[in-house]
Parts: sequence; structure tokens; C-alpha cells
Amino acid sequence: MPAAAVELPQALRPCFGQTPVVGRHCLQSNPLFTDEALIELLDHFPREHLYAFHMGSDPARIEENRLALHDGISGAELLRAVRNGRLWLNVTRVDRADVRYRRLISDLYADLRAQVPGFMPDASQGTLLISSPHALVYYHADGPASALWHIRGRKRVWVYPALDPRYMKRELLEDIFAGVRHEYLPYEPSYDEGAQIYDLEPGQWISWPQNAPHRVTNLDSLNVSLSTEHFTRAGRQRFQLYIANRFFRTRLGWTDLSTRETGASALTKTVLQRAARRLGLNPLRMRSHVAALRVAADAPGGVIDLAAAPGAAAADLDAAIRVRGDEAHA
Repeated sequence: MPAAAVELPQALRPCFGQTPVVGRHCLQSNPLFTDEALIELLDHFPREHLYAFHMGSDPARIEENRLALHDGISGAELLRAVRNGRLWLNVTRVDRADVRYRRLISDLYADLRAQVPGFMPDASQGTLLISSPHALVYYHADGPASALWHIRGRKRVWVYPALDPRYMKRELLEDIFAGVRHEYLPYEPSYDEGAQIYDLEPGQWISWPQNAPHRVTNLDSLNVSLSTEHFTRAGRQRFQLYIANRFFRTRLGWTDLSTRETGASALTKTVLQRAARRLGLNPLRMRSHVAALRVAADAPGGVIDLAAAPGAAAADLDAAIRVRGDEAHA
């Protein structure tokens, strides 16, 4: 197979988007993902779209997920910090910065469209993930439908039932769609009883139903993955419906509204919400991360406290980094 080819077993094709599915790809042989290529990418990538997160080891302690500044750090140093630390680099919207990744993602989805009946995405985008051995992504749910293309290292993925209030309250998903909260969700270890667990090797990819909560733990080596999001008519209808339901819940106090995504009721709610937003009646305050650390390639964990960074400026201590849809995710 060529280096972007996708394979989804015939029996799983009708399940795509409805249940978790695992297939094969050949990105692990693509020269875009060697150390040399990653260092070159990091050296030239717009740093305002590159995010570094340092995390702990307990999936229930989301407060240990902290943003680290990386200005002035070379690509080689960033990669060394990831290899030796507990870091997760999000090279967000890599397809906008480098046409080679745009072509690659387009090829991946062309292969998927050819194999999955009725799958007709109208847009796609991607984030390159470079992460440390044993690093994790906390329990969360993404807004758009997504797929994870695993390229280097080994990782374990837990996928939980989608749109099930036992694992995620409806109001939290409304807030995620609105961008007023990050994708992270409250997590209880008992949730794992309902999870499907997958160990991914290089050359495998996985997708799950849109908005299914999931979490990830790397195993014993540096990991490189491509996380892609795709947009369909049905996915946009869900987005609009949940945004509308949130408007009526927060502004008018209406609760337990229908989550039916098509039909006259859904259309009426979305039209009214759009009109309210144009009139300034539905203001949204986007959540932001505040940097607490700075990447340091040879420090324990790959970071140092921002206050202890050599020459740290007072402005750094108050640096609020807006991250919407660009967080560590998989």
C-alpha cells in the first residue's frame, strides 16, 4: 500500500461512526514522521498554534494537566523534552501550515469515502500529536467527529458509550459545543467497566462515534499520532442543536429539551438561537488555559515552573493562552 493508504475491514465498514472501529494505514512508513522531519516541522511551525501540556499519572486528577510555554525552544529541544519528560505536544491544524499534511489528510479521507457507504464529509482537518512515554490524555469528549491515526510507539485507548448520561451529562456536551468549557469531563474509575479498550500499534487507526468520551495512555515509548476531525451535514446539525438547547437552558431556564437533531422542532430552535446570537443575546465567554510551566529539555518531566524560568517576565506569569479545540486530545 502507498504511505497514505487506509484499510477498514469489510465487516466494520457499516459500523463506521456508529461503534468504535480499528483499521490499518501506512503512515508509519511516511518520511513526514521521522525525528528529522518532526524537528524541521517544529522549527518552522507557527508557535501560537503549538501547545505543550504537562500531565500527571492519575487520570482522575485533571488539575495536573498544565500548559507549558515553549517560545525560544528549538525543535530538537522540544523533541528531547518530549522523549525524556511527561509532555504532550499539539501541533494544531498542521494541514494549514504545511501543504504536505493537507494532501495526506485529504488522501486518508478519500480512501475512507471509497470504503464506507454513505460517508460524505465536507471538510477535514488535523493535529499532529507528539507525546512522551507513559503520558496520558485525560477523560474528555471532542465536539467534531474524529479519528486517531497511530504512527509511532504504542498507546492504550479507552472508549466509553456516546451520548450516555452515565458518562457525560448533556449540559457538559452543550458547553463543549459552545466553547465555554474545555473538552475534559469528570471521571470516575468505575466508568472503565463500560469502556472498550484498544491497544494501538504503529499502522493502526481508530475512530469512535461522535462525542463518545475517551481517554488515552501511552505505553513504553515516544508516541506520534495524527488526530483528524471531519465534518458532515449530520455532525453540523448536532452542533447547532446542542448550541440551541444550551441557549434556551441558560437564557430562558428551559431544561430537558429534545435532542432530536432533525425535524421542525430542531430547525426552529437553531434558527431562533442564530437570531439571538446576531442580536447579541447569546454572549459566550471562551475558556482559556493559563501557562504555569516552561519547557526545559533536560529538566525532570521536561518542564520547570514558570516562576523559576531564567529571565521569566511578569507578563509570562499572567499569560492566558486561549485554547479552543486545540487541546491535547485523541
